[in-house]
Amino acid sequence: MTSAMRTVGYLERFGLAGAILVGQPAAVAIIVAVKGLGRFTELDSAAARERFIVGTLGSLIWAAVCTAGIISAW
Repeated sequence: MTSAMRTVGYLERFGLAGAILVGQPAAVAIIVAVKGLGRFTELDSAAARERFIVGTLGSLIWAAVCTAGIISAW
């Protein structure tokens, strides 16, 4: 994994957590769309698309669970 991909993952999770914390869960669609547009040229094979979908969903679920923990502790 390159450092750019790692940075995008951190920004994705941070953006999701921020969107939920400020009450804008619809912003998640924007985050996913921007990530998809940025990686569009790399998604030419079925295996690459599958990795992208599974990785993105896993990342978003992890961020949502962590954010839920923060909200419940408040």
